[in-house]
Amino acid sequence: MSDVALTVLDLALIVAVARTVGALAMRIGEPRIAGEMLGAILIGPTVLGGQIEGVVDGAQAAGLTGSLFPALAVDALTGIGAVGMILYMLLVGLTVDPAPIGRRLGTILALVGAMAGSMALLALVAAPWLSSQGGWKGPDATSLAFALALGAGLAAHGVPIVARILEERGLLRCEIGGIVIAAGACVTTLALIASGVALQGGDGAALGELALIVAAAAVVVAIVAPLAHSPRTRLPPRVAVAVLLVIALAAGFGGKALIGTVLIGPLVVGIVVRNGGFSAQFLERNLGDAVRGWLLPVFLGVAALHTNLRDCLDAIVPVVAILAGVVALKWMGSFTAARAAGFDRDDASAIGALLQCGGVMTIAISLDVLQAGIITTRTHAMLTLAGLVTTALAGPLLARSGLGGREPPAERASGSAVKVG
Repeated sequence: MSDVALTVLDLALIVAVARTVGALAMRIGEPRIAGEMLGAILIGPTVLGGQIEGVVDGAQAAGLTGSLFPALAVDALTGIGAVGMILYMLLVGLTVDPAPIGRRLGTILALVGAMAGSMALLALVAAPWLSSQGGWKGPDATSLAFALALGAGLAAHGVPIVARILEERGLLRCEIGGIVIAAGACVTTLALIASGVALQGGDGAALGELALIVAAAAVVVAIVAPLAHSPRTRLPPRVAVAVLLVIALAAGFGGKALIGTVLIGPLVVGIVVRNGGFSAQFLERNLGDAVRGWLLPVFLGVAALHTNLRDCLDAIVPVVAILAGVVALKWMGSFTAARAAGFDRDDASAIGALLQCGGVMTIAISLDVLQAGIITTRTHAMLTLAGLVTTALAGPLLARSGLGGREPPAERASGSAVKVG
C-alpha cells in the first residue's frame, strides 16, 4: 500500500476509533473527549507496540505502530492535528467571559493562585526527584526548563471540557460556572506562558519574545475583528469567519515558528474577538462540531502516537504519587479558596472537582515540550495519563458534591454563555 493511501487509512482509523470510544464514554456518564483520548491511545504504541519514526531524536520506526504509521503519514497527521488544535484554542478563547471576572475578581484570583501555586510547588518538588532517577528529563534540557514544563502541564485546565460538563448539568449560566471558566482560562494562560518560556530555554529573553507574540496577536485581532460588525464594511458572516480563521491560523503557526507552540496565539485571538463583539455563537455553530468531531481526534491521535503508557510501568511509584498529588492539591486548593470566598461546602467541592480537570490542555502542552526535547516519552506518558484521569474524575467528583444533581439557584444566573465543549 502506498504511503498516501496509508495516510488516508490512518486518518479514517483515528477518527473512527476516537469517535466510537467517545460515544461509549458518554453512555457511562463520562465526557466524550475522555473516551476520545482513550480511543486514541488504543491505536498507539501502548496497545500495538513498537514506535513511530522520530518519536525522539534519532528514533527509527519499529513494530506494528511503525508499519501502520510511516513517517509521511505521521507528518500529514501532525499538520492536520495542528490545524485542529489551533481552531480548538480559538474556541477555548471564545469561552472566556469577562463579566464573572469583574463581579468576583477576588475569588477568581484566589482560585488561580491556589491552582498555580500548588502545581508550582508540586513541580518544584517532583522535578528534582524525577531528574535524579533518570529517564524523565530530556538530555539537553535545563533543570529550570524541565520544572517549568512539568508545572505547566500539570497546572493546565481543560476549559472546554469543563464548560461542556457545566452545560450538560445546567450550570454554565450560573455564577459558579462563570467563575470556574474564568479561573480555568487564567490558569491555562499562565501554564501556556510557562511552557512557552520553557520551550525557549527558560530565560528572560524567552519571556520577552512570548509577550511580543501575544501582543502582536491581540493587536491584529483588535484591528480586524470589528470589521465583521462595521456598518462601513458590512462583511457577510461567513466572510468574517473566514477572516478570523486566517488570523487564528497565522497566530498559531507564527507562534510555532517563533516559540515552538501553536497554542497561545489562537487563544488570545479567541479572547479578544469574543470580547470585541464578534458572534461567538455563530462561530461555534459553524465550526464547533467539525473541530471537536473531526480535527481534534486527529490531534489526540498524533499525541497518542508519541505516548506509550508502558513506559510508566517501571516507574509506577512516582507516577501514582504525582497523579494523586495533582488531583488532591488542585481540589483542596480550589476548595479552600472557594470556602474562604464564602461558598458553602457543596459549591466549594464542585469548584474543586471542576478545576482539577486537565484534559486536552495537559496533553497539548506535554506534546509541545516533548517535541522540543525538554521531557522524555515517559514524562509525556505520565502527563497524558494525568489529562485522562483528571478528565474522567471531573464528572463523578461533581456528582459527589451534590451540585450536579440539583437546580442552580436562580439568583446566580448569568446572562452570558456560549455553547462549548
